[in-house]
Amino acid sequence: MPDNIKYIYEFEEFRLNPDDPSLWRGNELVSISPKALEVLVLLVRKKGGIVSREELIETVWKDTFVEEGNINYTISLLRKIFPNKELIKTVPRQGYRLNGEVREIFKNVESPREIPILQPEPVAENRPYRWVLALASAVLALSLVGFAYVSRTDSSAKATEIQPTHTSEAMQSYLRGKMILDSKSVENREEKATDEFQRAVMLDPTLAIAYAGLAEGFATTSVRMPYPRSRDVAAKARAAADKALALEPDLAEGYSARGWIKKNIDWDWAGAESDLRRSIELSPKNAAAHQRLARTLSVLGRHEEALAEVQIAYELDPISEIIIAARFPILEARGDYDIALQESESFLRENKTSIHAARAYATFLYHKRNFREVILLGEDVATKNAGKIPFGWLSLLAASYQEAGEIERSAEYLKQLETLAQKDTKARYSLAMNYAETSRHDEAIRALQACLEQREERMSWIKNEPRFASLRKTEEFLKILHEMNIP
Repeated sequence: MPDNIKYIYEFEEFRLNPDDPSLWRGNELVSISPKALEVLVLLVRKKGGIVSREELIETVWKDTFVEEGNINYTISLLRKIFPNKELIKTVPRQGYRLNGEVREIFKNVESPREIPILQPEPVAENRPYRWVLALASAVLALSLVGFAYVSRTDSSAKATEIQPTHTSEAMQSYLRGKMILDSKSVENREEKATDEFQRAVMLDPTLAIAYAGLAEGFATTSVRMPYPRSRDVAAKARAAADKALALEPDLAEGYSARGWIKKNIDWDWAGAESDLRRSIELSPKNAAAHQRLARTLSVLGRHEEALAEVQIAYELDPISEIIIAARFPILEARGDYDIALQESESFLRENKTSIHAARAYATFLYHKRNFREVILLGEDVATKNAGKIPFGWLSLLAASYQEAGEIERSAEYLKQLETLAQKDTKARYSLAMNYAETSRHDEAIRALQACLEQREERMSWIKNEPRFASLRKTEEFLKILHEMNIP
C-alpha cells in the first residue's frame, strides 16, 4: 500500500483524525485533552479489541510518571464526551475496548476518496491575549471552564468581528491547567494540569504562556518523581520554559517558571534570582514570583529580604495557602520560633483539615520543646490516615518520642521512616535529621549525600535546617554545601 495513504476513523457521529490529532462531531471540533485523544486513538484502532492498562501506560504515558488514577481519570474524561455512555467498556482485569462499529476510511491526498477535514483558521501573530487571561480567570474561578475570544482580521470577515479561534481554545486549556495546578485539592493535579498545557500548545504552538504553564507542570511533576526518571521530566521543563521565552522574550510567566526551575531543580541560585527579578520587573503584581524569590533569597541566608518579598506576595494574594506557608521556613531559618508558633497556630485554626498546616504548627511546637503536643497532633494524623503517616510526621514523631523518653515508641516510627526512605529521597532527607539529632552523624551524611546525588528538591533548605545543627561544622557537610553552590 502506498506510503501516502492514511486513515481517518468514523464511529457513531464522530470522526477521528489520528495523523493531525483531532476529534470532530459533524463540523464541530471536540475539546479533548492530548492524553485522552491518544487513548481514544488506541481504542479506535483496535476496532473493538481490548487495550490493556499496560499498553496504555507503555504507549500514552511512556517515560512519564503515571498512577492508576491517571488512567481512570482519562477514561472518565472520554466517557463524558460521548452521548453513548456504553461506548467505552471496561473489561475487568484486562483493560478497555470501544463498544461500537468503527469505519476505517482512506485519507489520500492524491485520491478523490479523501474526506475533507475542516482546518482551523490561521492564528494572527500578535495576539492580545492578556485581557483574555483576566476575563477567563474570573470565569474559571467559578466553573473551571473559560471562554476566551480574540479579535482577528479575516478576508471574509470585518476587522472588528470577534470570533472563536484555536488561540481562544488554547487559552481555555492553559487557564484550566493553571487552575488545576494551583489547587491542592485536585488528585493527580500535576498530570491533569500538564495534559491541559500540552493540549494548549498543540492547539496553538505559538502561545508562549502555554509553554510557561507546561514548564510549571513538568517541573512540579519532576520534584515529586523518583530519580533518575525525574531527570528527563526536568529536561522537558527547562525546554518548555526556554521555548516560552523564545516566543515572547518579555513574558513574566516564562521568567517565573524558569527561575523556579533554576532554584528547585538546577540549584542555580544566581540564575534563579535574576529570572525571578526579571519576572517581577515585567509584572510587579505577580505574587508567585515574589514568593519564589523569597524562598531563593532565604536559601542564600538573606532572610530579611526574603520576608519582605513574602509580605509583598501576601498583600497581592492573601488567600494563597502556598504564600502563607512560605513564611514558615524563613522564620524557622531565622530562629523566630515564637512568632512562627503563633502564626502557624492561627494558620491551623483557619485550615483545620490541612495536614500541611498541622505539620507547620507541630514543627514549631517541636522547636519549642513541646514534645507531648507534637505527639498528640501526630497520633491524630496517624488515626485519620489509617496508619499511613507521611514521612514528615514520621520524623517528628520519632524525634518527639525520643525526647520524651519513650525510646521503643520512637524506634517504631524511625523504623517506618527508614523503610520509606529506601525508595523515597524526601523521606531519606527527613531521616537524616533524626540521625543528626541522635549523633548518628555518619549515617546522616550518607543519607544527605544520597539526596544530593538524586537531586532531592528539599536539599535546598539544608543550610537553614535547625535539626542539622550538629553537622554544620563538619567537613562532609560543608562539602555538600559547596557542591550545591550554597554560600
